[in-house]
Amino acid sequence: MDFSIDIEGFDEVIRSIQKLEDGVKSKELKKIFVRQAQPILDTMRRTVPVAKDTIEYSRNRSIKIPPGNLRNSLKKFKGRSEEFPAVYVGPKVKKKTTSQSDAVIGSGWYGYFLNYGTTNGIKAQHFIRRTYSLVAATTGNRVTDKTLRYLEKLEREIGFEVYR
Repeated sequence: MDFSIDIEGFDEVIRSIQKLEDGVKSKELKKIFVRQAQPILDTMRRTVPVAKDTIEYSRNRSIKIPPGNLRNSLKKFKGRSEEFPAVYVGPKVKKKTTSQSDAVIGSGWYGYFLNYGTTNGIKAQHFIRRTYSLVAATTGNRVTDKTLRYLEKLEREIGFEVYR
């Protein structure tokens, strides 16, 4: 399931930023996208399912996942491509460590299973779809105030004009 969000007023911003050099352009677009993603992250943290009790798993029940672990793993992270700047919002998976239980705490590796469900009995929660519909209903495609303030600052510092 792919989502695409178009933001009103962004055409003018993008045309203005396209005049900048490539390195500056990619960096500035990522900064704008990070600011624009904050309401999505806040809404997702409110809608993500939270367990009532600590969840134990593995054969000997040695790995324990505390309640709120998935909510705490939700992050904004930047894409690596310089050519196509992007910011993602969702559960962040920690890298494997020497201790298996350390890798689980704060890692949202199981977010996919909660969102889409499994054939073995985990019911799909669809918290990402719910977040998208809530954000689309509340903020719509408008540029956030924080992003607008940053664009005005950028306009003064770099000296480019935002076409209106």
